[in-house]
Amino acid sequence: MTHADPTVLIVTQDFDPTADPVVVSLRERGADIVRVDLSYFPQRLSLTVSDFGEERRQLRHRDRVVDLDAVAGVWYRRPTAFEFDAAMGEAEAQFARSEALHGVGGILRATDCLWVNRPDLDGTAELKPYHMKVAKRLGFRTPRTLMTNDPDEVAALIAGFDGRIVYKALTGGVVHYPGAFPGGLLTAIVGDEIGEHLGRVRHTICTFQEYIPKAYEIRLTVIGNTFFPVVISSQNEDSTSVDWRGAEKLPYGPYGPLPDEVAKNVQALMAELGLVYGAIDFIVTPDGEYVFLEVNPNGQFIWMQHDLGLAMSDCLAELLMAGQPFRRGDVTQIGY
Repeated sequence: MTHADPTVLIVTQDFDPTADPVVVSLRERGADIVRVDLSYFPQRLSLTVSDFGEERRQLRHRDRVVDLDAVAGVWYRRPTAFEFDAAMGEAEAQFARSEALHGVGGILRATDCLWVNRPDLDGTAELKPYHMKVAKRLGFRTPRTLMTNDPDEVAALIAGFDGRIVYKALTGGVVHYPGAFPGGLLTAIVGDEIGEHLGRVRHTICTFQEYIPKAYEIRLTVIGNTFFPVVISSQNEDSTSVDWRGAEKLPYGPYGPLPDEVAKNVQALMAELGLVYGAIDFIVTPDGEYVFLEVNPNGQFIWMQHDLGLAMSDCLAELLMAGQPFRRGDVTQIGY
């Protein structure tokens, strides 16, 4: 379906600097933009589905009524949780939350348009043990990995492995301490101190991987069938040699497109995971081998747009305005 003035629904929190440039790109192209957060529900946002008489599937926010069946694209970005009336008791709030998850989730899922990304597929794809297994099956090399909450397994790995081991978080590694800014856990090489702290492994799933020698790294942003591979010369500085997220300013390298075989495998991975958008991290070894680390279905990208002048917001805006479910096709790689 093609819309003269396509409606694009953006579901994200109020403060989202990544969404703002995309909103600008959409406006420049004449899109009708509806931006809401799930925290508006149920007090400031209502959803209605009815097949009594005239069939209706509507979203209402302030004075705006949106026909969900006329939406061209949904960008399910980073919404926050429902906010219920503080006067509700805990039992009633739990019931309301459960009803909202089923009701709101079901109504949105039944919206047949282009999704970036559909939240059910997003949630599955971000499970690293799962997407790593899919990547290996599709032909990618991945680091040898131990995931466990058994301290004895870690002790045996450290004792028997001839090489360096890193610890990394399965999620973003963000720790929220009361009254403080969130702190992040970067990937770190495991040292002798692990022997004193092995008991802590019992608290949760911990991930240990072989350290892969690097020539450089690649952050690949996939927006539909458009690939934006960005080279990060992480070995040029000590602060980025293990985890480039620790840099104040990233050491970018010269642009280089992905080899055809790697691009083909990325398309296969995105298709199997059902993703339209994804941020994928690779190590490139001194021998030129690509090693897959992970795919983030909702990874950030605006910092690369600003630093390198990449037209990522424009690309995403055009995709959201397309007005039909996405189909994978030929890849276009964009340089800088």
